[in-house]
Amino acid sequence: MPPEGGLKAAQPPSGGTTTLFRKHNTMLKRHKDLLRAIVAALRATLAGAASADGAWQRGDLDRELERLGIAPDGKLTPLDMLPNASPTERRARYAAEAAITTAINGLKSAAAERKRSLAREEVVERAAYTWINRLLALRTLEARGLIDETLRNNPDYDGVSEALFILRSDAPSYTAGADGGWQTVVAKACKSQATAFPGLFDLNDPAAALHPSPAALLRCITLVGAAPNGYTLEEADTAFADPDAIGWAYQFYQEAAKVRVYAKLFQYSSTSRQQPPGNIHYSTSERSISGNKIATRAEIAAATQLFTEPYMVQWLLQNSLGRAYHEAYPESALPETWDYYIRQRPEGQASPEATRPLHALDLIDPCCGSGHFLREAFDMFATMYCERHPELSASAIADRILTRHLHGIDLDPRAAQLAALTLYLRAWEFVRADARRQHRPLSSVIYHPPALNIATTPSGLSTGALQRHLRRHPEDRVMKPLLEGVFAALEQADILGSLLRPAEHIDAAIKALQQPHTIEMDFDADDAALRRTITALAHSDPAELKRILLDRVAQSFHAEAGNADDVAAQLFGREAEGGVRLLQLLDRKYAVVATNPPYMGSGNMDTPLKRYIEQHYKPGKRDIYAAFILRCLELCRAPLDLHTIEGTGGRVAMITQQSWMFLRSFAELRAVPEEKLADARKKGQVLGLLRESTIEALAHLGPNSFEEISGEVVQNVMFVLANAAPHPEHRMTALRLVGLKSGAEKARVLREAAQ
Repeated sequence: MPPEGGLKAAQPPSGGTTTLFRKHNTMLKRHKDLLRAIVAALRATLAGAASADGAWQRGDLDRELERLGIAPDGKLTPLDMLPNASPTERRARYAAEAAITTAINGLKSAAAERKRSLAREEVVERAAYTWINRLLALRTLEARGLIDETLRNNPDYDGVSEALFILRSDAPSYTAGADGGWQTVVAKACKSQATAFPGLFDLNDPAAALHPSPAALLRCITLVGAAPNGYTLEEADTAFADPDAIGWAYQFYQEAAKVRVYAKLFQYSSTSRQQPPGNIHYSTSERSISGNKIATRAEIAAATQLFTEPYMVQWLLQNSLGRAYHEAYPESALPETWDYYIRQRPEGQASPEATRPLHALDLIDPCCGSGHFLREAFDMFATMYCERHPELSASAIADRILTRHLHGIDLDPRAAQLAALTLYLRAWEFVRADARRQHRPLSSVIYHPPALNIATTPSGLSTGALQRHLRRHPEDRVMKPLLEGVFAALEQADILGSLLRPAEHIDAAIKALQQPHTIEMDFDADDAALRRTITALAHSDPAELKRILLDRVAQSFHAEAGNADDVAAQLFGREAEGGVRLLQLLDRKYAVVATNPPYMGSGNMDTPLKRYIEQHYKPGKRDIYAAFILRCLELCRAPLDLHTIEGTGGRVAMITQQSWMFLRSFAELRAVPEEKLADARKKGQVLGLLRESTIEALAHLGPNSFEEISGEVVQNVMFVLANAAPHPEHRMTALRLVGLKSGAEKARVLREAAQ
């Protein structure tokens, strides 16, 4: 193995030194353009892209999978026909084969062929985005001075990174292969991060077992470590050091897929020279003219992904999370540092009788993307802890924030992966900034975060996979009703995300566990003890019972995920454990729910999603964002929920399309009319936002709110709702900014209005 150590810490670029609580400004357009070029080239290299003449150019990982005996249609060549396959290649083949077999799940004929092809596409896509994320993450870590120089093409070392230069000098045998030593450099860098952040850097992850070819790896490292034509290396350093680099990288990765979805909906060629460029958007709230629908998780994620501007995030969080903190601690000096915080309550808007202390302020972003709201909330919580608990170390503060306060869910596994990375980077920077202020050597500052409360939707969970798990783990048979309930709850998770309502399935499954059982099942002492616990807690503390049982199921799947000898079991365990963690986050209530939900009209929804929304979120059925308004209120703490935690009701802070305020199709989302009110109450239906929640602040942005969307395609409103019926004399703060022509102008007026 190459020698350990020997590298000096990379220095952040000029002006990139992290302060403890820096002001967050918008990323420069030139730096965004630089990232866009790099990410597009990375995606084309590994996943494929359309050429100028319209032909699809297959990516390296697609070709590598075919070389390993899995054809483009998913058909399998026997592994023993592959000559001289390495252990790494065999593992990649086993993992891909397991994913495809699980997806088919006993289907026959055309349905099986369709599933086989889609599963193969997902294998390639998942490997591509994981390898791209790893390389972007390592480049970001070194640009921010958090790790030694690993990928940057340093002119002082013959145009290679310092890490490769030292490897060539100290262990030249590792640089003799076709990759020139880069595979060793990347593997070593990933291993050094895997302990602190295993989700992305775990080289044993079966979902990323498919590796780029040596030529493709060299191409990718050249893209990430150098600078595109027309840019300098210093500009690349600054771009990767920007706090928004991860978020913009995710948006740019989705651009090619977004164009393909729009081509499907609006009938233009996805490879035409007349196609809309990446920064021009149709609105998926407009009805498709082709009759096609947005059907899969990947299509939903690509079509609805939209970078939330920093001023939007700050305005929403400062007037929800910030207001809750200020109510609890009116003497706090922090509100003076919040540029968008509306300090003066309007006449008639009373302060709450009870408040929620810092330890009880928890937040979820149910559509977290790459983590913009979560990162800003981390900074706010950090300042709150520094003010209230100056005795705590930076590491202790970071641990508390990540463990107790921040939660995120996203439909797209790539987005969730990046959201976790965003929080990891921010926490590590916070700890290092504190060490720098205390003049401690930064080389000794290493931060290992606790398990993050970030979840995504699982795939490949079928009844067949569950039965195989029970055969491998007969000790879990006592939990079979609950396991079946978990799988039933997750059945449509890949298209529903946080709209999923798992409680009815889980509660029914726990009830089934309490039913009479056979004597043979109780012969096992552990089973008998579990049943006694179930019986006792079912009556005294059903919420605690649910927590214990879901934790036990998650632990069982976690053990399965560690089964390195069985790739299929490992894949199943990781997906199933992630699914349980998703259910656990959705089964809670939060003090603050803040998000920018997806926008998609009902005319573009595929039938399963459309039916689910009509059944569970009927007043919001016209657009998925409206359904999310209702879901966010469900996830929000109710007023005076004293049985679980002290304090007032929670708040919802969102930016959405403006149409819910005006259109007739959203009338019952706004308020059920008087003549229907009694019947709606009798049936337990939603009575409307204006009847059941209190609008505290509203900013009508209108068009031109997002930098990357030109014209009037998307017109928006931001609002903060208190989860309580309004007082008869309530007054709200409202701002109308529809006439302003840019996001920068709107941000300026919001700051001025806050004063």
